Amino acid sequence: MYNRIPVSWLHSHAYCEYQIYLQHVKGVQPEVTPEIQKGVEAHASLDEAHKAAAELELPIGEALTKAKVEGVTLSSREVFVEGEQLIGCIDEVIFMPDRILIIDDKPGDIAWPSSQIQTFGYCLAFEEQYKPELPIIAVLRNRDSGENVWAQTFGKEQRADVVNAVERIQRVLSQETEAVSTRNPNKCKACRFKSSCDNRSE
Repeated sequence: MYNRIPVSWLHSHAYCEYQIYLQHVKGVQPEVTPEIQKGVEAHASLDEAHKAAAELELPIGEALTKAKVEGVTLSSREVFVEGEQLIGCIDEVIFMPDRILIIDDKPGDIAWPSSQIQTFGYCLAFEEQYKPELPIIAVLRNRDSGENVWAQTFGKEQRADVVNAVERIQRVLSQETEAVSTRNPNKCKACRFKSSCDNRSE
C-alpha cells in the first residue's frame, strides 16, 4: 500500500488500468517514445519561458493572498502539491481574485477522460494542501498552441471520482483487485507497454 501515489497514475489508470499493474507490480518499464521525448522538451521550453518572464518569487500561500487582496492575477509553473493520497507537479496554477485555475498542458485539442481525471487529481491535491476559499477550475491546455481546450469547475462529483480512482489503483497495487486492460485496440497500438504487454487487444 502506497501512502501517496503520483497524480499521473490517474491518467494511466483511466487509459488502461493494466499499465499500472505492469509497471508498478510486475516492474515492466515503458518505452521512451519520440512522443514522450517531445513532450519533455516542450514542457522544459514552457518552463524556461515562464521563468524568463517572471517578476516575482512568492510562496503559493502568499500568491493566493496577494491575488485575492490586491485584485491581481498571478501565475506559477511546476507547482509541487502533496495531498492526503496524491502527489504531483502541476504545469501551471493561475491565481485570480475570485478563482484558481489548475492547468495541465497536453498535446492536441481533445480533452480525453484520462487527461480530465488527472487534472482533477491535481485539483484535489492542491485543495487539500492549501485549502483555498475560492472555486478551483480544472483546465486542459494545448501544449503547443497555448489555447485552452477544456475547463470544468472542481466540485463534489469530481472529488469523488478521483477518490474512487485512487482507491481502485491502491487495490490493483496490493493485488486485491485484478487489473482490467483496455479492449480498445487503438489504445494498445499507441501504448508505451505494447512490446511487453501480455494482455493486448489486436
